[in-house]
Amino acid sequence: MAKSTIKKFDYQFDLEKIRRFTQTEFSKLAQEKTELPFCYQIGSDILVGVYRVNKINDQCWRVTLDQNQLFDFFNRKDAIFYCIALHKQRHDLADNIREADTLLSRLEFDAIIYRKKYKKSIEEGDSWSEDMYSARYHEVMDRIDHIKKEIKKNIDLAKYIKD
Repeated sequence: MAKSTIKKFDYQFDLEKIRRFTQTEFSKLAQEKTELPFCYQIGSDILVGVYRVNKINDQCWRVTLDQNQLFDFFNRKDAIFYCIALHKQRHDLADNIREADTLLSRLEFDAIIYRKKYKKSIEEGDSWSEDMYSARYHEVMDRIDHIKKEIKKNIDLAKYIKD
């Protein structure tokens, strides 16, 4: 059998050089004009073409372009498809996705408040408040269903954009 002649091998890598090379390659891929943007996940963040979707927490995703904040989204999928719509120069579709995401988050917050006030009115025995908050809660839930359908429609449009 052959015996290895390498006795000492330096395992030190130039990590800064590797990082610069990786960033350069990512930049090249992000700038390419393709049908769909280059998408790559780095940790919890996602590169979508020239845009970056940063995870702030489980309920907030921030879209940035060259370190400039564009918008915060409350759903990761909405943020990704927003970037895809921007990449395809469909600003109207991107705006629809952003507005629907913002409205959905506000309505879900309202639903939580109405649900809590409804439970409190039951505990206090206030039938008028109970009826009012129950009606508001059901109205908000109907609007949430409608907005979710609207978001799904917009995301489906973003999936099948043709040049």
